[in-house]
Amino acid sequence: MKRRTFSFEEAEELGLVNQVVDRDEFFAQVTEYAKQFLPPHTAARAVGCIKRSVCSGLEMSFGEGLGLERELQQHLFQSEDAKEGLAAYVEKRTPSFKAK
Repeated sequence: MKRRTFSFEEAEELGLVNQVVDRDEFFAQVTEYAKQFLPPHTAARAVGCIKRSVCSGLEMSFGEGLGLERELQQHLFQSEDAKEGLAAYVEKRTPSFKAK
């Protein structure tokens, strides 16, 4: 198999990277992207629990993974953000999460 080096733009065309960003714009674009995962735009606590279950679940048996998922869901459903999310849905408005 012949190997070769290619440009960032070609890597994007091949689907190996999602987006090529200018060096001068990189930090601003990464910061803007990250904001979508923070309150009030997203339930940050839920995102954290998802990340924990995925990372920890790789090292557990299936049954242990389900147990962790149940435990994390119980904590989330008791949170203020869960109440806010349900209320916003019922009231047909955008939720305002506080990571509580």
